[in-house]
Amino acid sequence: MIAEPTPTPYDLKFRSFGFPVRVHPLFWVISALLGANLLNDPDHGVLFLLMWVGVSFVSILVHELGHGFAYRHYGGDGRLWLYWFGGLAISDTARPNAKQRIVIALAGPGAGFLLAATVLLTNRAAEWATASVLTAELYWQLMWVNLAWGVVNLLPIVPLDGGQVTREVCTLLRLRRPLETALKISIGAAGACVLYSLLTMLTPPRELAQILPWWMPAGSLYTVMMFGFLAYGSWQQLQFLSRYSSYGWNDPDDDTPPWRRRR
Repeated sequence: MIAEPTPTPYDLKFRSFGFPVRVHPLFWVISALLGANLLNDPDHGVLFLLMWVGVSFVSILVHELGHGFAYRHYGGDGRLWLYWFGGLAISDTARPNAKQRIVIALAGPGAGFLLAATVLLTNRAAEWATASVLTAELYWQLMWVNLAWGVVNLLPIVPLDGGQVTREVCTLLRLRRPLETALKISIGAAGACVLYSLLTMLTPPRELAQILPWWMPAGSLYTVMMFGFLAYGSWQQLQFLSRYSSYGWNDPDDDTPPWRRRR
């Protein structure tokens, strides 16, 4: 459900734990744009931004390695992509069943949570985060990226990992059209996130602090755009499903797109 990016001459290429990795140049650009507000710090802004790009790179690579190792566990190979502000793990040889695909999907956020736990435990053992302003910022960025983004990735929104899990659960429940059901859930969940983001943006900060628990982040223009884009993408896929049904794709128990079917 996610297309592999077209390679460019400017991709960073290397291997990690035996997996070929490519980093699209837009990954660096989008990472820097998302962390641009760190430049508001007059003393350490540039360092904070460079740190943010590095933390994003390491954290997303760890996330995709989680998927890659899960593919390897089930007998497949894997190659990893980092692009835009996310990633993609691809295997041409793995043929996992629905339960195994759930494990593969959860392995990405799970790897991020494991990295966050490692950061937390090492800081408790050595208290390195309090050594300087830079180490404190490094600690905060590592925890934020791997916890907050990991939770977001588990939302039942296609093509996030949670959306993949939703589709496989619908398959295991033997629903009539699992992909169509997952896409409808995706549109509803993404739409709810857009609404939540708008409401928190329009609510005065003092009132918001009294309403939301401390661990609940407020929305922003970025989350409105991101979840709006995801909702639109799911809606588009639903339109494709309807369109292809008019070309003889009428099996009520199979909503796998024709281009993904095995011959």
